[in-house]
Amino acid sequence: MTSADDAQDDLLGRLLAQSGGAGAPAHDPHAGHAHADPHRPTADHSVRPALPEDAEALGDIHARTLRATLTAAVGELDPAVGGSIDAAALGAAWRAAISAPPSPRHRVLTACAGAQVVGFAAFAPAETPVDVEAGPGDDDEGHPATAPSPGPARAVGEILALEVPAAHARRGHGSRLLAACVDLLREQGATRVQAWAVQDDESRTRFLSQAGFAPAGVRRTLDVAGTPVTEICWYAEL
Repeated sequence: MTSADDAQDDLLGRLLAQSGGAGAPAHDPHAGHAHADPHRPTADHSVRPALPEDAEALGDIHARTLRATLTAAVGELDPAVGGSIDAAALGAAWRAAISAPPSPRHRVLTACAGAQVVGFAAFAPAETPVDVEAGPGDDDEGHPATAPSPGPARAVGEILALEVPAAHARRGHGSRLLAACVDLLREQGATRVQAWAVQDDESRTRFLSQAGFAPAGVRRTLDVAGTPVTEICWYAEL
């Protein structure tokens, strides 16, 4: 497991430098799993708060990226799994998240190319912060250990979604979204950010690693229409 000291870099500074073309490039996460360097941003590439009228586009993007992520995790999707991914339902959920967030700290952002919504991200206070200092991993029987909360002294934010479809990959949208999330989390007083990535999603893993995140040594297994999907927690100090 990577120690907390390995992620002490200025994450926001690195992300802003990367999305501006300086330093080592970061990649947009999954959704087609493209790996080329992002282009230098232009005035037509921006990140802004999501609006209720963006919800339909967010639902379509999320459906596409979710299928790509699950395909990376389990291979060819079972029809029941694929059929359970409904763009309209996802759009309705995102409309509710935008219009009536649980708290002012729950935020949804959109990446735009001109007026077109080409990606989005969401973040909130972490409901279950991972205790990186404790270094949780597998227990003696090889099962994932459960991490306790790091306590009230540590304000931890969580990236709940960061989605850019294949058609708009390789343009730095993912890096700009993540940089905006980190900037706003810092304004909220967060000192650490965490995110979950599907274990076999190599593009998402690469994206997080190059953005300065490290594996926290904690995993969880989700049931997706009867299919177990393992996720790994990643974190970075802010």
